[in-house]
Amino acid sequence: MDRPTIKDIAKLANVSIGTVSNVMNGKGRFSEETRKKIEKIIKQSNYMPNVAARSLRDKFNPLIAMVVPFAPRGEIIVNPFFAQLISGVESGARDRKFHVIVTGVKDEPDLSFLLEKNINGLIVFGANDSPKLVADIKKLQLPTVYMDSYLSDGDLYQVGLNDEMGGYLATKYLLGLGHRAIAVISGPICEVKKVKTIGQARLSGYRKALEEAGIEFNRNLVLENEFSVEGGYHSAQQIMQLNDRATAVFAFSDMAAMGLLKGFYDLGISVPDDISVMGFDDLYFSEYLTPGLTTVRQDIDGRGQSAVKLLIDQIENKSNLEGKHIISPVSLKVRQSTAAVRKR
Repeated sequence: MDRPTIKDIAKLANVSIGTVSNVMNGKGRFSEETRKKIEKIIKQSNYMPNVAARSLRDKFNPLIAMVVPFAPRGEIIVNPFFAQLISGVESGARDRKFHVIVTGVKDEPDLSFLLEKNINGLIVFGANDSPKLVADIKKLQLPTVYMDSYLSDGDLYQVGLNDEMGGYLATKYLLGLGHRAIAVISGPICEVKKVKTIGQARLSGYRKALEEAGIEFNRNLVLENEFSVEGGYHSAQQIMQLNDRATAVFAFSDMAAMGLLKGFYDLGISVPDDISVMGFDDLYFSEYLTPGLTTVRQDIDGRGQSAVKLLIDQIENKSNLEGKHIISPVSLKVRQSTAAVRKR
């Protein structure tokens, strides 16, 4: 017979996975009857946690997890954005003497494996309004901070970014250079009104700047390609085939902008002489591209530290003066990939 899991124990006891975890860890609220029933089942089934055959009541395990819903479990995330974000999370955790693991949970039907790793808190990146995912995370009864998720539940701890302002600043800057046909690489745009995404927020800022300038929004200039090098690279040819010839492109991520630069180079299109390119994030490599990438800057490392501080304060029951919601600012970083529109 396979070794029983915490999910099996919860099913036999007719309680939630979180309640089993609370009994094992000696924390939270549960009745004496429930405790005895769970401990009896654990003993009879010879259940042992995966990480250690002991109770965490005797020793606190300073471990938190960063969870990425759209990445498969066990996959190494190669996106430099996550490398910088994880660096910030680890830096903040190290200052508080905590350790961090990173895992994807895409297509993961059961999140109870997180409890078996004796994790004390979660940082969830990019959850958006996914009722099932959020409900599954709540069942774990772990302190949690959501990053860049745009969740409507005001009771959840969240660290966000002023994405709309970023879209507005970038577009306004390009308009100031004389560009009137500005294409965007937006990532997938969800049409469900209640669901908000990073791409939608940045597109909202883009549209606001156009409206202020008296320019009608042109849906044909919006390319819903992925925030990836490949997505940006393939966008280059699509942009050159548009009936409405764009003089500038605003990619909603530096990764897409990097692919775009390579795509234009292979097509013999000069940046910024023939077309300007704007990114978003200000990743560490952005200034070392040729040409250097003009972009919307966010403090990725600092945001990771803010998220881990908010989480560990929850774990240690410390009051947080910043409240449950932190919105980080953005700014413009001008380099050589943008220039005034050429007169034709």
